[in-house]
Amino acid sequence: MKPLRNQIFCYGCKKHKMLFETQAKADNFIRYNSEGILEENGKAPIRSYYCEICGGYHVTSNPSEEIGEHLNQRDHQRLKNLSDFKKEIEEIKTISRSLSQRLVYIRQLLFFGETQETEDLLEICKLDIEELSSHHLRGGDKLIILRGRVDKMFELLTVVKGALSLSEEEKMEIISSDSMDKDQQTLRVILSNIQVIQKIDLLLAENDSLLADKKTDGVTKRLNQCRELLLTIQRFGKKEMIQKYNTLFQAQESLLNKVKAGLLILPKRKNKDTAANAKPSSPTVYFDKQGYKRTILSLIERIEGIRKSIVDEDYDTGETLLEIGYYMLDDLQVTDANTKLIKRQLDQLAICINEARNQT
Repeated sequence: MKPLRNQIFCYGCKKHKMLFETQAKADNFIRYNSEGILEENGKAPIRSYYCEICGGYHVTSNPSEEIGEHLNQRDHQRLKNLSDFKKEIEEIKTISRSLSQRLVYIRQLLFFGETQETEDLLEICKLDIEELSSHHLRGGDKLIILRGRVDKMFELLTVVKGALSLSEEEKMEIISSDSMDKDQQTLRVILSNIQVIQKIDLLLAENDSLLADKKTDGVTKRLNQCRELLLTIQRFGKKEMIQKYNTLFQAQESLLNKVKAGLLILPKRKNKDTAANAKPSSPTVYFDKQGYKRTILSLIERIEGIRKSIVDEDYDTGETLLEIGYYMLDDLQVTDANTKLIKRQLDQLAICINEARNQT
């Protein structure tokens, strides 16, 4: 009787074999079928063994357990090689996917002139390329494509940094240029985006100063101007930037409504005598210009996070971000227009959170 049930192709022995879920079922097959198989084929299965590749039990007519053990070791090594191969493929895919996503984000940053963060992220990209290159499989054509994309981002970074160092007149000349050159068009879009964001930030800062003094004149008009400017942003990162600033607009509108309704309670101002006796502000000292810039940018991001937490009514997160913001500001040990504006905004947001908690 030929064993036809449960046949599969075993990649270990390179032929079709019967597969049993348990050794007991394999041994029972031998017990009840070996005589009939012997009469038909001249040889019959005499023992069962576990196959790592198939994940079950086979039967064999080979009586040598020593040979069986050798074959088991061979199959075990094959499985290990296959597992290592799959692991390396997954590592390459993971690194490649992460690198691709980071390059998309870097491109968005460059289209808004964020050169410092771009430089930091591109250094990480270089490490990813080195990691991919160290793998035995290397990712093939994918590695060549990714390396080319990284090199292209480095080239664009150099171009953007060069453009940012130009005079305002030179920048405006590029923005107003009618050149059809692709690189020139890209640079024109980047400089235009940077100019738009700077205008929006300036308008929002003016609104923050007015609202801090309980003044509402022109706040709505400036917000409308901001929205109009936001629509002029072009190319990569436009969607993300619109979402980011819409959150800021909503938070400022909420603050405006509170000022109009008389619900905003500001801290008492110091009287003239107190102000006269106060110690003069320490002069601005920049121990580390790059560190100073990174801290200011980080504080601005935290302020945006606090505003979002207020909109989301997540006041615990907002208070935590406030505490971190105050700590970073104190640790900076710099008093200038930037730190004064940030301090004023943090105080204003602290009041908003406190009032929101009292209303709930």
